[in-house]
Amino acid sequence: TEGKKVITVLESLQLSYVYSTKTEINVELGKKGNYRFGAFSVDTLKAFINENKVSSIIHASHPFAEELHATIDKTAYQTKTPVLRLERTYPTHTNHHKVHYVEGYAEALTLLEEKFDNKRLLALTGVQSIEKLKRYWKKNTAYFRILDRKSSVDLALVSGFLEEYLILGSPNKTVDAEFNLLTDKKIDVIITKESGDSGSLSVKIEAALK
Repeated sequence: TEGKKVITVLESLQLSYVYSTKTEINVELGKKGNYRFGAFSVDTLKAFINENKVSSIIHASHPFAEELHATIDKTAYQTKTPVLRLERTYPTHTNHHKVHYVEGYAEALTLLEEKFDNKRLLALTGVQSIEKLKRYWKKNTAYFRILDRKSSVDLALVSGFLEEYLILGSPNKTVDAEFNLLTDKKIDVIITKESGDSGSLSVKIEAALK
């Protein structure tokens, strides 16, 4: 979402750029853009910056891409390359007895097991979280919504997760669409990342309360 906004800005300013993603995707670039994909390490990112005479990095990745955040931080410090971070906007916390905020997966698992055992779970936390939440879905019915990409499906299956419980697609943009998904799958509890407005966080919470 943020990456597309950056493309629009750079094209309007007529600045040359390289658009980089971890896995290969279909992306529409303007005349000033080039595309590459593949995960960066600190060493490979440093080499890329030097070889391509990169003058600045626009960091528009997902807020939970922890490894990438660390890689950019170390590389930018070592190469003295300026970084512009495109931050998401976040709604204020919802004050409701059915909405719980936790610090991480360990705390989430404890809450799920203590309060929501034998409940049907919808996980909106991405394919990387399937392994982290394995303890819960091994004993309870759980659906995971993940991106409709072969690489994501393959990663889910490697964890031993059943394909029939995968929901392929992006977050719903309307409360009604999300509500229909919850009722169709007879969902009792949702786990989601605090992904901000562009991650449809408010839509997810409102649909759950509805």
